[in-house]
Amino acid sequence: MYQFLKKLYSQRFKRITVILLDDTKPGQDDSYSIRPNSLFILITVISLLFSVFVALTFMLTPLGALLYNKEDIEMRRQVVHVTERVVALQDSLDVRNTQLEDMKNIIRLSMDTTLQIDDRFAQILEEQSSSEMVSGAEIEPIAQDNQLSTSGIVFSNILRNAPSFPAPYPVEGILSRDYEPDEFHFGIDLATKSNIEVTAIADGTVVNASWTMNDGYVMIIQHAGGIVTVFKHCSSLTKKSGDVVLKGDII
Repeated sequence: MYQFLKKLYSQRFKRITVILLDDTKPGQDDSYSIRPNSLFILITVISLLFSVFVALTFMLTPLGALLYNKEDIEMRRQVVHVTERVVALQDSLDVRNTQLEDMKNIIRLSMDTTLQIDDRFAQILEEQSSSEMVSGAEIEPIAQDNQLSTSGIVFSNILRNAPSFPAPYPVEGILSRDYEPDEFHFGIDLATKSNIEVTAIADGTVVNASWTMNDGYVMIIQHAGGIVTVFKHCSSLTKKSGDVVLKGDII
């Protein structure tokens, strides 16, 4: 059979006559004129149609479950997707809870809340202390429960002025998006260079300095008058929660 097919293939572009002899019927024969090339094309087309038919049968009928389970694959993909979203949401919730806890601790002004004093306030502290001295008179001691700390008085004076608006941009750059409350965009976007310095727009206290998944490094500063400024997408932070900043300080 192989030799016969090989012979047909070698003469596939010719018209040949195939003679069939029956040993049980001497003198009787059948002859057929064929083109081997057309025969090969017909066999190829029939094979392709049969393959497509078998594939569609397994894809569109329950027989496909014998080879693969499409529902299991889809369910597995959905489970992986949901798991990734749950992990991302859990991380975001943990960071948000930490931020809220820090803000509550600072705003409540509990006894454990401290402000970091640096060298810039040394002169102010000395002036405040000297102003309490009265020449030729002795100040009567005040009960400790009612006494205010010197640093508290100094910082209350430093932070008494609310920011004035419109305020200068905290960073050199181009305004890429304005304040659009109707679009739930409650801030401004500035396009600037990487690692450029960002400054505080007014005196205030850092109530939160942390990193978030969506906004990168974030700093929240509380100013006088109930005004809060929020800085997002920072590459790094130079201040931490509880620090006092002055207008123009690099944060």
